[in-house]
Amino acid sequence: MIEYIWFSVVGFACILAITNWRAGIYAGIALDALRDPVRKLSEEQPVSITLSGVVVWLFVIMIALTEKRGEIAKFLGRYPSLKTTLSCLLLALIPAAALSSMLYINGYQLAVIGCISYLAPLTGLAVGYMYPRSIREVHNLLKFYTIFNSLLLIGVPLEYLKYDVPALGGIEIDWIRYTGGGVVDLMAGFYRSPDIMGLHAAHVTMFSLILAMNSKPEGKLGWGTLTIWSLFCLLVSGRRKMIGVPLVFLAFFLFLGMIRKVRSMNRLFEIAAIIGVVGAASVVLVWSPDKSGGYTDYAVSIFTEGGARANDQMVHASITTLQQVGLLGGGLGTATQGRYYVNVQTSRNARGWQEDGVSRLMMEFGLPGFFLLIAAVYCLLKSLKSSVWIVDPQSAEQQLQIGMLSVVAGNAASYGISHQQYSGDPVSALIVTICAGIVMGLPGVYATNRSRMLQAQQAFARQPIATVKPQQGGVR
Repeated sequence: MIEYIWFSVVGFACILAITNWRAGIYAGIALDALRDPVRKLSEEQPVSITLSGVVVWLFVIMIALTEKRGEIAKFLGRYPSLKTTLSCLLLALIPAAALSSMLYINGYQLAVIGCISYLAPLTGLAVGYMYPRSIREVHNLLKFYTIFNSLLLIGVPLEYLKYDVPALGGIEIDWIRYTGGGVVDLMAGFYRSPDIMGLHAAHVTMFSLILAMNSKPEGKLGWGTLTIWSLFCLLVSGRRKMIGVPLVFLAFFLFLGMIRKVRSMNRLFEIAAIIGVVGAASVVLVWSPDKSGGYTDYAVSIFTEGGARANDQMVHASITTLQQVGLLGGGLGTATQGRYYVNVQTSRNARGWQEDGVSRLMMEFGLPGFFLLIAAVYCLLKSLKSSVWIVDPQSAEQQLQIGMLSVVAGNAASYGISHQQYSGDPVSALIVTICAGIVMGLPGVYATNRSRMLQAQQAFARQPIATVKPQQGGVR
């Protein structure tokens, strides 16, 4: 019964996206959060419930690109490096897809899955570019995501306190981690895994910080509270790669703000410092050491073990991958999450085991394709840089740009360590590329606001100066 209700809701969301693609984004965000508890409440827990939310985003992309097709030419004209990005990506995808199709029986199915995982998120750049018509519109989107997912995160402390509530915990698996002090339970809450919960909690943390910077004192208190709330959920997810996302966000924001000499960056530093002190005090005073020790020790290990682990995963794993499958790689889709849903038999060497994003690219594209992807990313970074450098550093648009770009940087670092939450769920990657697209769309908002300000100044200058008529008669 719940499946019929769910698919009916998805159908209504698709209709909403067709009539208003901007509203469809809100619907897509809501369904993205709700699909996991609905799937866990279903008797058979079909994966189709998880995948069905993608349909809404498909309509959002199709309608946006159809209605705003004239904007695509302006988008590519304003950022010509994106043409090179697209060309390099296609040059890497085509031979990798052909390799999968030739090497394996029904290998084209792997190629299709791989293409979707790379091309679907790319459309987010265009959607994000076309979305912002004002700063308030972007803030409203961040508010909706933050508040909606903050409500879903209630499942995390419920699971931690071992309440018997339906839809809590992972799907057919109990997530644990062995530490020096014993076994630590990883929390998923209403989400399907600690990874997915941690990713949403990380986004809530970053979006709350962005919103806190532009709020009144009472607003800062509210968004700051949600930041501490999401940080707790992030901590008990037990996933270092997710805990590192807001850390990279904060470091990148401060670094880019210093380069651009943004005066308002001090607000984020002050807010983050207060939240850090309050959060640490809460752990010490409220959370008993025997229960918090395993989580906090593992979180701190991101500083002591993070560098060595990243080196092992990204460098050593990439070398091992090339030794196994050769310089041309194993073919598109062989290391993509979700490949096990198709019945494609691959050789032992071509069974993707790669956790980090770099060795995944080596596995699927080989060395030549990897260098093409590096060129594609470089051209994309050129476009992002030009979009930031064209805006006044002291404007509200610049502050929002740096915030959204820092969100992208945090997710990019997470992808480098582990790609599964992105390759296995195109929606997760789509959210990130929409953020990147918003960065490139905000210069248009800035130009419009500046034009209105200049028009207002000119209109004010044309107003006649009021003169005071002298009084008749002399001084008595």
